[in-house]
Amino acid sequence: MILKWPGGKKWLYKKHRSLFPHSYNTYIEPFFGGGSIFFSLMPNKAFLADTNPRLVNLFNMLRDDYENLFYDTLKLIETHSAKQYYEIRDKFNDPIQESPVQFLYLNRTCFNGVYRENKKGEFNVPIGKRNSSYFPFELDDFLQCSRTLKNSTIQCSDFRETIRRAKKGDFIYVDPPYIKYEEDYDAFRKYNKQVFSINDLEDLSEELHKIKNKCKILISNFDIALVKELFADWEYKIVEQRTYISGKGKGRKSVKEALIYNYNY
Repeated sequence: MILKWPGGKKWLYKKHRSLFPHSYNTYIEPFFGGGSIFFSLMPNKAFLADTNPRLVNLFNMLRDDYENLFYDTLKLIETHSAKQYYEIRDKFNDPIQESPVQFLYLNRTCFNGVYRENKKGEFNVPIGKRNSSYFPFELDDFLQCSRTLKNSTIQCSDFRETIRRAKKGDFIYVDPPYIKYEEDYDAFRKYNKQVFSINDLEDLSEELHKIKNKCKILISNFDIALVKELFADWEYKIVEQRTYISGKGKGRKSVKEALIYNYNY
């Protein structure tokens, strides 16, 4: 993964690898985010989607032009400063000047790797203060990501549209923005100017129930009453996971997550 992405599921594949099916046709992910599950599975064919057009543009460039993405981002990393950070952030918020290179630079140097937009759709995350390496990659890392993405379609689309593309035998991994779990949690799940709502979660449940008998589906979410109610007739596994969404130490705590699926493993 070249992106720092709060709420990423790299831990899920590491700890529960056996839960993922071995055989399927197309891998579909309607909430792509940082893509940790996709890059762990490395499927032969995939349809990947997100409602964030900037994110989609970044992964398309990673697939099609990985060398320029690597070297141009590295140049910005090597001259990183607070002054440069805010200059690049201003350019990134100008539709005429924004680029995937700016996105990746900001992601690697901003506070906690958070992606957040204000009501105008402007990226407004401040500069980070960590001491670790901002860009711990070699060109070969980008090459490997590009190869993994080679047979993938990456599109900016709503989850409803994406799920309706599914055909018999496909595998869908669904990791929506979680509904508010505690005070201030939305601040770290509001990646776009619109927050994923309870109505959206209900719509998601309805869409997945429609294709439950023809596709393998794995869903991750908080273990809360509403989720249990919406997926009452699915297999339901509760796991504990340390969350690192909050930038404050007291916000880093263990929470119960639900893994919901409709197949045997």
